[in-house]
Amino acid sequence: MSEDDEEKWFDWMFRTFYGPVWAYAARRVDRAVADDIASCTFHTAWRKRHRLPRGDDRAVVAWLYRVAWGHVRNVTRGERRRQRLAGLLRQLPPDLPGGGPRDEEEIRTAMETAMARLRPKDGEILRLHYWEDLAIEEIGEILGLTPNAVRVRLCRARLRLGEFLRGMRLEPGEGER
Repeated sequence: MSEDDEEKWFDWMFRTFYGPVWAYAARRVDRAVADDIASCTFHTAWRKRHRLPRGDDRAVVAWLYRVAWGHVRNVTRGERRRQRLAGLLRQLPPDLPGGGPRDEEEIRTAMETAMARLRPKDGEILRLHYWEDLAIEEIGEILGLTPNAVRVRLCRARLRLGEFLRGMRLEPGEGER
């Protein structure tokens, strides 16, 4: 197929399937995110256009839905990570020196600083569990550990992270001195 034919076919596919792909995403995430997911899906389709099924509309839309599903999963995993992080931060004692973090940016910076102070093994197990949203058994497979060993290491890593966060001195913001 010539480059011109490829572009015409892709243009047809985009006009035909953008609406259904967007609707698929919008049923799973909010509308603004659905716009991004639909765009990313068709960007992926353009990059992989030589692998797309031709001549079978149902196969094309199934392929597009599969790609959109992957993008939806990434978005929802990211949201779960943010919620878990917020939950961890809510467990911080309110009596942190300096009154504790006051806004999202300060919280993010405090968490990054504390994570950087952890041993690499501790940071990795926390990231796999909270950022990558992996189950204990999956982490065990990746790290070559039994599920029980993962639970113990995860517990110890959480304790160390909490110690670092409690020990941090956060200076009051401008005008709060």
